[in-house]
Amino acid sequence: MPGPVRAVQVLFFVMGGLGLLAMVLAIAAGKAEAAGSICVTSLPAFMGLVSASRFPKRRPNSRGTALIIASLMIFVGFGTVGRGQPAGLILCGVGVTIVVLLSQRQSGHWFRRPVRP
Repeated sequence: MPGPVRAVQVLFFVMGGLGLLAMVLAIAAGKAEAAGSICVTSLPAFMGLVSASRFPKRRPNSRGTALIIASLMIFVGFGTVGRGQPAGLILCGVGVTIVVLLSQRQSGHWFRRPVRP
């Protein structure tokens, strides 16, 4: 797996893990409304976990799915920033980074190679 694809996989895992950790901490603090907000904001990252787990096998359309999920991360990040929460900037930055990394030539070659049985 080329470096840019591995970096995207790690970014999805980190963002999903951070979202889960923030949600658990909000629930432990008794802030159910904050936990719900975090869950909705982290939804693209959770979907990214599933997409990133499919990268090593180069499943059909996993690159396109990851690009769509990263675009959702950017969109949700802008909405979060609009609500006055600076954590949305991180979501936007990670989303843009994922789009850039998956748009590189190396990434395209990786996903277009035939899958060996």
